[in-house]
Amino acid sequence: MEKKSFKEAYESINVPKEDVLKAIINGMNRATFNTPKPKKSFKIYVWSIGVAAAIFVASSFISPSISNVMAEVPILGKAYATFNDVIRRNLQSKSLITELNKTTSYKGIDVSITSTYYDGGVVGVTFKVKGDLRIQKDGRVVGFYEIFNGKEGISDSKELVYMEPTENDFIGQIQLSYPKTELPSNTTFPLEFKRIGDIEGSWRFDVPISQLPYETEKIDNQSIQGIAGVQVHFDSIITGKASTAINYTATFPNEGKHDQVRLEAYDDKGNEIAISNDGIDLETIKVNDKIIVKGRSIIPESLKGNTSYIEVHPKVALSQPNQFVSLYEPTPVEIKANRQNLSVKIENITVKDKSFTADFQVNKGDKRNRSFMFFKDFARNDVILVKESEKEIYKEPIKHSVETIDKDELRFRSTFDISELDDFNQSKYVLRVNIGSLSANIPVELEKVKINLD
Repeated sequence: MEKKSFKEAYESINVPKEDVLKAIINGMNRATFNTPKPKKSFKIYVWSIGVAAAIFVASSFISPSISNVMAEVPILGKAYATFNDVIRRNLQSKSLITELNKTTSYKGIDVSITSTYYDGGVVGVTFKVKGDLRIQKDGRVVGFYEIFNGKEGISDSKELVYMEPTENDFIGQIQLSYPKTELPSNTTFPLEFKRIGDIEGSWRFDVPISQLPYETEKIDNQSIQGIAGVQVHFDSIITGKASTAINYTATFPNEGKHDQVRLEAYDDKGNEIAISNDGIDLETIKVNDKIIVKGRSIIPESLKGNTSYIEVHPKVALSQPNQFVSLYEPTPVEIKANRQNLSVKIENITVKDKSFTADFQVNKGDKRNRSFMFFKDFARNDVILVKESEKEIYKEPIKHSVETIDKDELRFRSTFDISELDDFNQSKYVLRVNIGSLSANIPVELEKVKINLD
């Protein structure tokens, strides 16, 4: 799923997980969101922690400041998108959905699993909820669930989910990739709802799933990006009744253990093929100085007969740690990504009685086919004045404004209000540059690979 989750640079960050979860839910309870329609879902989870998640959801910019932290708490991917399961609709039209009626009750709330499917590598579950529930302004209810007991290393093991109102109850849906390389014909997976609305509890199920007939074809294609030290080997393709799964093995250097693969796919006529779940990590091992990840991406349709081949454009979002600039350091200071040609140059620093100002240029003015607003949002969210002793703690940013100095050259000026900082001293504060935000959103591109389907 969107999986897909860059934790390495943030493993030392002090984040109160329960407080973050409550802030997200409170933020959703206070606001009605315009649901975005993303072209595809990535497992990179990128926001910035503030008073509530609502602040950041409204932004069009994907900022990895939080995504990395959010790998430890419910991921926001599907929580802000209404469920629209093309696979389920196709299977239902062929009468290939398993109907169920399993109910668990707790604190006056009834949760019932109503149907499941298991097609290739994709699992889908629908459920309904009854009871006296706290309803958001948009009429929906939000829940928090875990699969496989929230086990580390499983994509989307913890997630928020929206439930839509019907005449007498609320309905919801969960879709995920089966989180193992081997696909059993019959199995169960543990699913536990831990919060429904504002009620905490335990609604637990062992959901039975039966694999629909599918075909697996071996692949032996590889794509390499030498500078970044990454390679992606395409292993097999799984063709289900209503879905297609691409399995691959990605190899990263040790410092890139939280790199993430993203795929774009095109048919034999050059039309883009939608990938619903991208960068799903199934298994991760370390061999010498390499990190090897077994991964999977899901296409929500069966492609055989519709195209003779798939042309895959692999990309890898590289994980990069924060970098810090001392306020005493002579300018200019250039911050560079370790394995990618991305940079932020701090051109000038000015400290006055009531303000701190930083002039900087992003990526030497090279937009890399991104919009200007992408970089304006980066300037606002990812070049931040922070207390040196709290530089890895994500808090509401110090109040500041961002001015564009030169739009074409991507030069900005951030002015921070330090008038209310009782302890401000140049030795106590640093400038935090989240270069990983650029790396995550401007992935390195690997060689194209053609996968024949005939």
